[in-house]
Amino acid sequence: MSRHYLRQAKDLLLQFLFSRKRFKLLLKTTTEQLDLRMQALASMTDFFSTAVTPIPITAPFGKSILVVAPHQDDEVIGCGGALALQMLSGQSASVVILQDGADEHASVSMSREALRERRNEESRAAAREIGIDAPIFLGLTNLRSNADAAASALRKIIEQRGVDAVFTPFVLDGHPDHRASNFILAKALTGLSRPIRTIQYEVWSNCIPNVLVVIDQVADKKDAMLACFEFANGAHDYAHATKGLNMFHSRLLPAGKARFVECFFELPREEFVRLVDRVEHAESGDLRHT
Repeated sequence: MSRHYLRQAKDLLLQFLFSRKRFKLLLKTTTEQLDLRMQALASMTDFFSTAVTPIPITAPFGKSILVVAPHQDDEVIGCGGALALQMLSGQSASVVILQDGADEHASVSMSREALRERRNEESRAAAREIGIDAPIFLGLTNLRSNADAAASALRKIIEQRGVDAVFTPFVLDGHPDHRASNFILAKALTGLSRPIRTIQYEVWSNCIPNVLVVIDQVADKKDAMLACFEFANGAHDYAHATKGLNMFHSRLLPAGKARFVECFFELPREEFVRLVDRVEHAESGDLRHT
């Protein structure tokens, strides 16, 4: 990491710390001017932890929320607790799975169709645990090559269901499909005029948390949902790791206030679209936009 980027990060943090504005959300003064490598490093090392204090938020997170998941199980790993709390609040919730989740079919001696259906059924079973409708499966094999069609489908869902809050993976997540899902969502949200919350969740990488949700009330429900994903858990124990991460995040609140916490990075729709645009161009090597 060059001294230039470290100096830039220091200057931006000082601007944030001494700003007279009351920032609930981490906006462009702290992210948009950093290059993609610096943003990823900041995320993984809690670089902004002294500048941003996560604010507890509670369900309902909107009258109609939509969870965008790249693969079957991301919707539960990242925000299963928040999803369960939304259902308890009596408000609406939907899940859309973008990719077919069957890239590994050959390595497990299954047809792509068979593995896709197995993983879809696991997501349906997880949804039944909290009484939510079965997810919408777009069944795409490649997110980037189908970005326009996926964005059009997402926009239709958002408009038809009156969605006012969208959960999506953190834009700097280490998995390329997770970043691609944000590029798709940004396309879907571009041009909409009404307020929509975008709440980015953790899967492979920690986010820069500016909001958090205490999920103690539904921790057992999230455990049951995670247990539904037998295929993914057979490769990595996501159920165990996710529970540990949610326990670890309880450190963000005073002792005795929570045992299990989900962390998120929330932005208004227009700020989310601008940030994703910069990350997408940085990833493609077009540094004029960073």
